[in-house]
Amino acid sequence: MIILLVGAVGLVIWSLQLMKMAHQSREASLIFAGVLVAVSAMGLVTVYLLMDGCIGYLTGAESLSAQIMTLFKGG
Repeated sequence: MIILLVGAVGLVIWSLQLMKMAHQSREASLIFAGVLVAVSAMGLVTVYLLMDGCIGYLTGAESLSAQIMTLFKGG
């Protein structure tokens, strides 16, 4: 999970740097690249959550999203 978090944060930081460079140089291709990198970070997290649910279902373990919901409900 830590590796995923570091990867997603790295992609978001890279996306923000691309957007900053795009704004400075007024180049549309860098904006497009920044959007694609941000979407890939979202996709990475989405696939992780989907696979966490599937693996949790197959093994009988509680998924990460279920654990988070239990924490928010208070117990």
